[in-house]
Amino acid sequence: MGRPKIKTIESDFDLSTVKLPEEGKDLPVLDEATEELVEKQVKAKTKKAKEEKIEKKKPSKRYTSLLKLIDKSKTYSIEEAVELIKKTANTKFDSSIEAHINLRIDSGKQEQQIRTTITLPKGTGKKIKVLVFGAKDVKAIKDAGALVGDEETLTEIEKGKINFDKVVATPEWMPKLAKVAKILGPKGLMPNPKSGTVSPTPEKVVEGLSGGMIEIKTENSPIVHATIGKAKFSNKDLEENVKSLIESVKSAKPAEVKKELIASVFLTSSMGPSVKLDLSSEK
Repeated sequence: MGRPKIKTIESDFDLSTVKLPEEGKDLPVLDEATEELVEKQVKAKTKKAKEEKIEKKKPSKRYTSLLKLIDKSKTYSIEEAVELIKKTANTKFDSSIEAHINLRIDSGKQEQQIRTTITLPKGTGKKIKVLVFGAKDVKAIKDAGALVGDEETLTEIEKGKINFDKVVATPEWMPKLAKVAKILGPKGLMPNPKSGTVSPTPEKVVEGLSGGMIEIKTENSPIVHATIGKAKFSNKDLEENVKSLIESVKSAKPAEVKKELIASVFLTSSMGPSVKLDLSSEK
């Protein structure tokens, strides 16, 4: 069970004024007035802590102003949603545009989990560093901007050196990668046939990843999160990527799920509010 957590609250009451009894005698009891004073101090400090916590959670002026652009009681067509999201992506950097899809699945059941790869027609706009094990055409891998892994690379990974975003490997290399599985696995970097990162032709996988290939999967919750582009993308390109993502998720519907798979879809930008899609506009 482990040790119980003990929450302590400081009090201004001077405990040094309490005289301890001699050994063998009863422990002291605070008089009613002192007990009431300590209780008031505890309540006051608890209230102050809650207020400070709420204050820290208050949204920024920028975020508050952006919220005024969106009607939270309304669902928007894909065209309207993309237009709004681009308006709210007013950060100093090129914001990522993301889609969050809520699914009607039981995420606790393995047979209802979704894990597959799709290629967005307009790419993600994000440059990723790929590490490849087992490539025969080393030159092609390097020309694509990917890293070539070897035995020495495994040693570096064991030491905690992670300077890549994806790992691709041939089937022959998977037994060797087993010794770093405990490091790569929790980070979502371990190659997997379902994600397309275990392949006899890693050169093609690297090409796909550079061209907009992304992995969509559910884990502890019935939600799919995916980056569908950047704020600098044209409206048309973002709309095309959104539609492609939704269709791909529908195609990955588990046979055990009999009802409509997608419950809702939200679009959002980095550090921006979300917009709910009208799913009928996707048809």
